[in-house]
Amino acid sequence: MAVVSSPMHHPKMNHDRAKLGSLAFLRTELETGMTLVSIAETATHPVKIKRNWENARKACLCIHRFIGQVDPSGAESAELHKKLKELEHRLRALEAMVVPS
Repeated sequence: MAVVSSPMHHPKMNHDRAKLGSLAFLRTELETGMTLVSIAETATHPVKIKRNWENARKACLCIHRFIGQVDPSGAESAELHKKLKELEHRLRALEAMVVPS
């Protein structure tokens, strides 16, 4: 009986698939965070601003939590960090409207 090696059982392929999945997750979280912060920036109702700011902030915290586990390449890392900085900047700009001093 011949044993056929499945691509699903190859460690290198599994690692590569996991890395691609993790990068896709981080990109999706960034896109979601950017969308939510855009909604908060253009909203006029305080409850809507706060809700979307809080959810964008959760996406930002999630990215911070998992970005160290992904080990992206130089170009991927630069892209993720650039967008993450932009998201953080936009969140800080809205913070005064959401969190009274």
